Amino acid sequence: MPLAFVLPVALIVTVIWVSWNLTLDALWQPTDQSTIAQILDNLEIDSGDIVYDLGCGDGRWLTRIVKDYGGKAVGIEIDPGRVIISWMRVLFAGAFGKAKVIWGNMYEQDLSGADSVILFLSEKANEKLAPKLKRELEPGSLIASYYHEMPDWEPVKTERSKEDYDIYIYRIE
Repeated sequence: MPLAFVLPVALIVTVIWVSWNLTLDALWQPTDQSTIAQILDNLEIDSGDIVYDLGCGDGRWLTRIVKDYGGKAVGIEIDPGRVIISWMRVLFAGAFGKAKVIWGNMYEQDLSGADSVILFLSEKANEKLAPKLKRELEPGSLIASYYHEMPDWEPVKTERSKEDYDIYIYRIE
């Protein structure tokens, strides 16, 4: 295929993909490994706990949950490109079978099996998710929200990350 054809097609596909991503409730921003560890430590993950990462991006949280904390991880991601990257990360990290990636919309997925949920989304997404989390999670389930608070919820703990952003920990009553 001639380069004169491939480059414009690649540019068009990239513009469409970036434009579509801008319509989502949260943009992808990778979290540094020290912040991931700090947040996961606050979730009190026991062996066998199920932790959901809503908007799992490249899957870095999923592999840490399995490898470092002994938990099971479920990532939900709407972007098919990042779903592929997440699956590859899970596979190459040896976390296959204890971590899974769901290509789908986090607002439409059943979260009732989660012991903990991780959110690094937007204020708008947290607001939309709040009733779903209260409805589907069992009492005692923990929610970690990085950067944005849950509207009208009282955190059981607030911490500052090494990146100098807030971490909010909530417990479902």
